Amino acid sequence: MPLPLSVAIITLNEENFIGDCIKSTLDIADEIVVVDSFSSDKTAEISESLGAKVIRRAFDDFSEQKNFALNMCKNDWVLFLDADELLSEKARQEIKKINFSDTDFSGFKMKRKNFYLGAHVRVWDEWVLRLFRKSKGRWVGKYVHEKVHLDGKIGKLDGEIIHFPYHSVYEHLQKTLKFGLLSSNKKYEEGEKFSLNKLIFSPFWAFFKTLILKNGFKDGVRGLIISYSAMIDRIVRYSLLWERDVQEKKR
Repeated sequence: MPLPLSVAIITLNEENFIGDCIKSTLDIADEIVVVDSFSSDKTAEISESLGAKVIRRAFDDFSEQKNFALNMCKNDWVLFLDADELLSEKARQEIKKINFSDTDFSGFKMKRKNFYLGAHVRVWDEWVLRLFRKSKGRWVGKYVHEKVHLDGKIGKLDGEIIHFPYHSVYEHLQKTLKFGLLSSNKKYEEGEKFSLNKLIFSPFWAFFKTLILKNGFKDGVRGLIISYSAMIDRIVRYSLLWERDVQEKKR
């Protein structure tokens, strides 16, 4: 029997993945809310065919979109998934055992296992807070790497969220450039100025940190590509800060 639990997903042109994402939650949630940024494909139709409530809203930033989805959920307990994620069977069974009306926890973290070009890459594995009380948490962070600010105790579940972030090296590089731009915008709004030292050294540090300190080398060629992408992200971030400085000096 579904639990008093809402699942929230934000989407844009996710017709290839949204079906599997929703199906992985059907037996645990009594409500699925999809906030769609006016997809041009069949994302909304597929979601509705699986029983999801679809609400269309123009995208502004990730935190605002997710907080809107949070407010649209009828239950106090909400599970957030990205469209390219699935709940593992172990995670579903664990969630079913939670007594949501009588728990000391305000939220639960789960491990996210990332798959890249058909293989699990450990370098990206991380603990994420996705299951929490609506009355205790909000999404924060304007551009990238949004996170949940939660009041109260946080527990951990052993079950995983399975994530398929990129489906080709080309898509990976495209998103790396996009996130580099967003990170640069964030740094600029926070008042950070261009630093030649950061442009020189930060990319190499990001590469070393990902490949060696985070054991990216254990993921073979995939880990090497991921390490290079971390390097590219920093190059884009600080090159764009330099560009802003140049433009401001011309004014």
